Amino acid sequence: MSKIRFLSFLFCLITSAAFARPSSYTELLDYVQEAPDQGDTNTCLFVASTGAMELIANKENGIKDPKPFGKYDLSESFVINAPNTVSKSFFETPVLRFNGGYGINIKDWPYEAWKGSVANSTVWYRHPQYSSLPKVVLPEIETIKLFQYGNKWSTYVLNDDHVELIKESLWKYKSPVIINYNDEDYWHVILIVGYDDNIPGECYDTDPKECEGDIGSFYVRDSFGVKLEVRDYDWFRVKANAAAVVKAKK
Repeated sequence: MSKIRFLSFLFCLITSAAFARPSSYTELLDYVQEAPDQGDTNTCLFVASTGAMELIANKENGIKDPKPFGKYDLSESFVINAPNTVSKSFFETPVLRFNGGYGINIKDWPYEAWKGSVANSTVWYRHPQYSSLPKVVLPEIETIKLFQYGNKWSTYVLNDDHVELIKESLWKYKSPVIINYNDEDYWHVILIVGYDDNIPGECYDTDPKECEGDIGSFYVRDSFGVKLEVRDYDWFRVKANAAAVVKAKK
């Protein structure tokens, strides 16, 4: 089955489900753990993976508005160093490392991307007491790959159907979507955690005039010290190239 036919098949399955997608979905915003600032450490994939696991653990345990250093504020350095539990796509495999059954709290393994004004490369290093650090028991998770086109740097490979697929998936699975996109010639991985068809978002087009009058935005959790941002649908359509749902395994 070709990628285009598979996408159409998957889209039909979702849209034919016995539910009507609302014009907004914001339930997950209550469970988002504020993202650290990755600085210049090139760790976006692991920050997004950790954020997905934190959100799911908070949601499964009814923890709303999670505070820094709370029960499920996890160390990004742990997932950088944890062994793979399964091999899938580059943007799915790291988050599935949590299926070893546990993570490490950020209090016990700090993730500090800066030393003053200099990037702290030690966030990549394995903790010297790795095996003896206190463990945070986590729910088992799984990923559902939605699509992957081109390479990590590809742009203009999506269309409005892909935007709709993300919205349908958020509503159907009640879980975050991890995505890869290209921004100014670097690939970057973040989470989409909600949407609203009725609000404008930050314009990400090259020409801001192209955004005039645009309505409809995703809520995203990036990795630069901000809990949530709102970005218009065209940002995703133009710049994204891969996406997967991350959800609790039932």
